[in-house]
Amino acid sequence: MASYGGRDRTLPGAAERLDEALTGLAVDHDVKEYPQAGHSFMNRHNAGPLAVLERVAGFGYHHPSAEDAWRRILGFFSHHLHDGDPAAG
Repeated sequence: MASYGGRDRTLPGAAERLDEALTGLAVDHDVKEYPQAGHSFMNRHNAGPLAVLERVAGFGYHHPSAEDAWRRILGFFSHHLHDGDPAAG
């Protein structure tokens, strides 16, 4: 389970490389890159004196991407994790 910001200058191509590696190993996964999001796009800390610098550097919260990423995370975990009951799937 991985979510990357397409505007993240620190990890260019990471989503594609991870997706290819996991696919090659036949590992069930969900990897997505959000084109409009940057690094730390799920963190709501866009206030304070560093907020402008963070945005210029490609960091910062991006609501639509964060909402979709949380939906995917919760769905992936719901599908793959359970409370220890083998009948739970």
